[in-house]
Amino acid sequence: MSKEWIASLTQDIKQKGHEAAEEYGRSQHRAAIVTAESRPFFAAFATCLEEDVNEIRRQLQGDATASDTTFKTSGPSEIKLTRSRFPWFDADITHRDSTVVLDYAKGLGVAGDPALDRKSSHFDFHVDTDDTLSIKQSFGDHPKQFREPAELARHIIQILFEV
Repeated sequence: MSKEWIASLTQDIKQKGHEAAEEYGRSQHRAAIVTAESRPFFAAFATCLEEDVNEIRRQLQGDATASDTTFKTSGPSEIKLTRSRFPWFDADITHRDSTVVLDYAKGLGVAGDPALDRKSSHFDFHVDTDDTLSIKQSFGDHPKQFREPAELARHIIQILFEV
């Protein structure tokens, strides 16, 4: 009889904490999906990005706007892209935990100072209600969402090459 207060207390905990516990479980599930799938997504993105850069190189070959464009990976989570002119750019793309960051400088003509006027675009991995992984822009009035690595690669190519 003296333990009725414990039964009452545990019932209160169950009622009041149930929703929070379920949300915590869902957030842990989503975090596990991001941990498991973000690295393969980034690897596929890197492959798409390199293919796009190579296709641009091929199509500009022999043109006055042709320029050295380098694509270099530093491990499985860092990409360095540079182009010397028309347009020039210096870009670093990094994958850390649940984010991808594009840090870049660019200009219309020949190479400028890559330390000046740098911009950043941040993207966060997101898990939909059907457990599908996608990546979204972190900021902006209408942040874009990318469900496929090729879509993100295209977006970044457009940021870097369009003037």
